[in-house]
Amino acid sequence: MDELKQKAIRHHYAKLIDSLNPLRVMDHLANLLSLEEIELIRKSQFTPQERTRELIVILCRKNEELGPFDCFIKALEETDNNHEMMAKAILKTYVCLLFAR
Repeated sequence: MDELKQKAIRHHYAKLIDSLNPLRVMDHLANLLSLEEIELIRKSQFTPQERTRELIVILCRKNEELGPFDCFIKALEETDNNHEMMAKAILKTYVCLLFAR
């Protein structure tokens, strides 16, 4: 993932860790994640916060050509209102970072 997009996500990291439902979001990322990545995130011993951390790490490692940032934003928008608000906040941060260059 592009460094600026990673930075936008990291800016909201604490909020994502506290309130993201990683399993619901992950369901919308089935075309982007491998079966191994899905199984790793779903490990039963993981807390929701640990699952979210793992999901973010995996997304940030994805090739930019696969569009992981856009897929993540779309997944957030499609899950629930709280996630949709997070998507808007991340996008706003990304735009601010773009213009700050």
